Parts: sequence; structure tokens; C-alpha cells
Amino acid sequence: MEHSYFYCERNSSSFLAEPLNFFTNLLFIAFSILLLKNNNLSNKSLPLILFGIGLGSMLFHSIPNNLTAFIDVLFIILFIIFFLVQLYKKLGISLYLSYVLAALFILSCYFFGNFFSETFLKESAFYFPILLHLYFLIIYFSLSKDNRYYLKSFILIPILFSLSLYFRTIDLKYCSIFPLGTHFFWHIINSVMLYLSIRFVNLTPNRTSPKKPS
Repeated sequence: MEHSYFYCERNSSSFLAEPLNFFTNLLFIAFSILLLKNNNLSNKSLPLILFGIGLGSMLFHSIPNNLTAFIDVLFIILFIIFFLVQLYKKLGISLYLSYVLAALFILSCYFFGNFFSETFLKESAFYFPILLHLYFLIIYFSLSKDNRYYLKSFILIPILFSLSLYFRTIDLKYCSIFPLGTHFFWHIINSVMLYLSIRFVNLTPNRTSPKKPS
């Protein structure tokens, strides 16, 4: 299979040509295990997918080819779908409609990514609809009296994603200045962001106060 050199850190086809991009994926796995051990988290689907994100990315950053790229992207897409379905369900949307909206959102990421792939965004263009959606949710939580309670727990998530996406986007641009690249910051910050996202959707109470006993 044909190797790809998409990242500043990689300058050969050797297995550990991207040590920082490789080992920072251990953070995804560590946060996954931390969540799986949390007895208050009953739905383990997102932590398991987070574990897959770490493994898939490690594969791609050690043996970059079409197959490992597919595995890497597959776990990311699965996370987006499962996260959105759980989020929409939390906000009172039916399960069927949640899956439909999640599928449409993945399509929007695909078309946006393809359309803007030749711009300075390059492959990072796929992630920009996610960024827009996160900030839309900030606006929605701010304006909705019923859901304003979620704002405090959610607000850090789009900020972290903005920062991580910035580092992902500039990786190749500053290779001459910083030969190690900046992609590994994408891993570090994103691992924290995904951990907080899973905690938000699973552990943030759906009410500001418990129901009064009847």
C-alpha cells in the first residue's frame, strides 16, 4: 500500500517516524480507560470509541496507508454519530430523528471538507462544520431558558476544539520553523476535549434540580 506524508513530523516511511504524533495518542486511550472505570457512566459506547480513536490514530501515524487512514477516520465518524445521537436525545429529540440529523451532519462534513480541501484548510476542512456546530450549541444554550443550565459544563469544549483545530491546520505551514510540527497538539488538546464531551453528554444532569418527592 502507498505511504502518505501528510505531517510535518514524518520525513521517512519508518515505523516511528512520527514519535510525538504516535505517542500522544496514548492520551485518548488513557482518558478512555478512565471513563470506562467510572461507575457513574452507564453508557460505555463513547469511551470504547475513544479507545478506538487512539488505536486508529496510532496505526495511521506509524503505518500511514489507505487502510490505516480508513480505520483512523472510521472511529472519528463513529464518535461524531454516537455523540450527536446522545446529545440530541439529551435535548429531547427523538432517537430516530437524532440518527437522521447525525447522518446529515456527517454528510455536511464530507461535502464541506471536499469543497475546501484545496484551500489553506486542507484536510482540516472536514472538521470545520463540527466547530460551527459546537458554537451554535453555545448560542442555543445561552438563549434557551430550559437548557441554559448546560452552558457552564459545555463552554470549554468549543474553545478547546478551536485551539486544537488551529494546531492541526498550521502543521505543515510552519515546518521550516518547527520541524516537529504542531499536529501532536491536536492530539493532546483533543483528548481532553473528547473526555469533557463524553462527561458532558453522559454525566451532566438533565435537570437543574432533582424532582421533588410526590
